[in-house]
Amino acid sequence: MQTNTSLVKWRLESYYQEKKVPIWFFDQNLDVAYTNFSTAAILNLFECVRPLARNFMLAHSIEGYHLNLDNPYVMYFEFSYSIGKHNTYTMVVGPVLTVNPTENIWPELGFTGNLFAEQKRVLSRALPVMGTEDFKLEITNFLKEVIDVAPPTFETGNLSTVIEKYSSAEDSDFDSAFDDESPLTAEVSEICRLEDLFQVYITNGNTYQLYSMFKDEHTTSILFPNKASVQSCKVIASELLTLARVASHDSGNDSISCYNRYQKYSRKLVEAKSYDAISKIVEKCAIEFARNSHDMGKYTSDSYSPMTNKCIQRIIERLPDKISLDELAKELHISAKYLSALFNKETGSSITDFMQDLRVNEAKHLLTNTELSYLEISTLLNFSSQSYFNCIFKKKTDLTPKEYRERALQKNAMSN
Repeated sequence: MQTNTSLVKWRLESYYQEKKVPIWFFDQNLDVAYTNFSTAAILNLFECVRPLARNFMLAHSIEGYHLNLDNPYVMYFEFSYSIGKHNTYTMVVGPVLTVNPTENIWPELGFTGNLFAEQKRVLSRALPVMGTEDFKLEITNFLKEVIDVAPPTFETGNLSTVIEKYSSAEDSDFDSAFDDESPLTAEVSEICRLEDLFQVYITNGNTYQLYSMFKDEHTTSILFPNKASVQSCKVIASELLTLARVASHDSGNDSISCYNRYQKYSRKLVEAKSYDAISKIVEKCAIEFARNSHDMGKYTSDSYSPMTNKCIQRIIERLPDKISLDELAKELHISAKYLSALFNKETGSSITDFMQDLRVNEAKHLLTNTELSYLEISTLLNFSSQSYFNCIFKKKTDLTPKEYRERALQKNAMSN
């Protein structure tokens, strides 16, 4: 059924008068076709919502939806909506708050810039507060009753089941994991299988297996069937970044840091102009997520204070990017001197040595399980040069990277 824009706007306005849930209606040029939430005090919120529509259009082209449950304080729902044959809009329902606003939560809401007291007062009165299930129900009713669209089921694609099933399975079990009587074609089954593996590798921290995925031409040709089309590759890459973020969060990582990493690589994706560039962006993002999952469980400890564990978490989240002691202390709202002393006392290591240990341990994995060159590994792990990488690696292991790789190869050959 075709509907004109004026009628849609009238329906949205009627809905807002009753429910007070914000609606943002963007056209293909990301101009606002309609919003019922446009008072001057909410301009700050508008600057936050516009990028949502941009990222959504990049990730889903002109189809799909996204329900945001990552931020523990706000939720929103994005989807595409067609009017006639040629006009497709992006609609954002929300944001809505999950808790009553207090002074402490404003920095966590993700709004750009600073909120003045009057803006906080208006937002406190204007943004609805509701739980996750209530918001899902509200969206369902909105889609069915206001714009006459079939609502999604809001299922996660059985991700938890897939992870639980694959985490304990051997590689030989994957081919039998799909029902032969499924209506999916062999090609679609293979895509689903690879996407499931992609998520499992990130959840379990299998960085070297992710490297293997992206070095295998058969795998990449299935994930990116039309490498000649940059736009097609970007759409698929955006979906893979979303899968990586979800998998990392499911492994226990902080939702805000997962979202920040996702946003960082989504911005890089916008500027990419070739399949090779797009593939490298997805590969690097996935490996960062996987390394984060692996290291978080390995290096934090119940015997450490919450501050030390939080410091370790921050270091792991930022790696391989460089972070100084002063930056860590500022993020943790603690003095650099006290943080350094506490970390050293509880872990027996300085923060600098801990960062170097993380890089060297990751280098060991890469030397043993990939064919990356020494220069590629040193660059990937953000060492300032290959010679500095060699120096630090030898200091920590008493072996050069070349010697370590040769010994690992000899050991593997003997065991086989």
